[in-house]
Amino acid sequence: MRGKKVMITAAVTAVAIVGATAWHFASASSSDKTSDTASSQQAAGQSSTGAGATPTVAQTSPAGGTTPTASPGTPAASSADPSALGVFASDGTTLLSTFPSLSAITNALPAGSRTVTTIDPRYQNAASTALSSHPDSSMVVLQASTGHILAAAFEGPQDVDPFQATLAPGSTFKVITAEDLLRNGLTTSSPMPCITKNTQYNVVNDSPSLTNSSATLDYAFTWSCNTSFVGKLGLLDSSGSPLDKESTTYFGLNKQWNLGLGAATYGASGAENVPAASGGQFAQEMFGQGGITVSPLNMASVAATVDTGRFHQPVLLPNQKPLATATPLSSHVDSELKTLMLDTVTKGTAKSLRGLSPAVGAKTGTAEPGDQGPNNSWMIAYQGDIAVACVVQGGNFGDDSAGPAIAAMFKAAAR
Repeated sequence: MRGKKVMITAAVTAVAIVGATAWHFASASSSDKTSDTASSQQAAGQSSTGAGATPTVAQTSPAGGTTPTASPGTPAASSADPSALGVFASDGTTLLSTFPSLSAITNALPAGSRTVTTIDPRYQNAASTALSSHPDSSMVVLQASTGHILAAAFEGPQDVDPFQATLAPGSTFKVITAEDLLRNGLTTSSPMPCITKNTQYNVVNDSPSLTNSSATLDYAFTWSCNTSFVGKLGLLDSSGSPLDKESTTYFGLNKQWNLGLGAATYGASGAENVPAASGGQFAQEMFGQGGITVSPLNMASVAATVDTGRFHQPVLLPNQKPLATATPLSSHVDSELKTLMLDTVTKGTAKSLRGLSPAVGAKTGTAEPGDQGPNNSWMIAYQGDIAVACVVQGGNFGDDSAGPAIAAMFKAAAR
């Protein structure tokens, strides 16, 4: 199975179980769910006496240090009161409960005290607005240099969980494959012929027009040629650099993360995002299919790792000690990856991000779901210190749906 659609229950749920992947976003009913932007505006100045749900998250994390405890306070008439109780965005005044997309987080964090999260109202509103025309979609925005989760939004009756979805990432995963190839001696100008079909592993490209016998790594990445990448499987196989190890060592995947909600392996149905593979499965993993599963949170972190040159485990609480660490990328490899992602925007498949300033680096992805329904549209990107991932289930090519949503988010956040 090449990927799995995640099914979200109708009731809001939030469970954190140490060592398991049981914490989930869940959608409100269609009659209750309004846009994050509208709700945050309507709720400005309203009183708060807490998150309203019994917390299910232990205050001491199992291996990642102590989860920051909320400071004491007294109920206040306005959320602008610095002593008001509740769960707040990073500004310390906006109640997280004003964002319907974040109801589960609000309910998972301690009630009866004061907790300030990393959520930035500007980016949360921008992400929610950007997804409003894309049913069955999800987006996560990170501050790349810290791993702070600035936004986690979703849309649709069967929402894609921003943290716990288990979906094939498609060609957005070529960022990790390219890193592996660069670390093993290739450069952006290394030959990587783009053929119509790899008969050994029965791999074809999404578009026959990609065929280019003189293609380089830069061409293969920016135009997303699957057969070019599969053609380099032997290099990674012989070098002892399989993608499961590369993902763990440099990008922090296949590990438990503690966002401040307890330890969990996000985006994986079991213990791994990227399982060990050989033969045909290894060939599929070269372009983000096979047994690989991720969530938008995972892939936003991949974009952030390229942006800063090192993995910063995402967190929801600003003082949360990360549970997972990874080896920094070499400066040479990171520079080459940045070139590839910038070229994908300026001359490749991420056309929807052209013209944005400052410059944006990105990678598109078109992923086949496990039920053989319409392809899922993916894109990851970074701009300045902001990294983002978006998936639109059934959205087809990466630049058809996910790309325009990310462009809309960047534009809305800049206003």
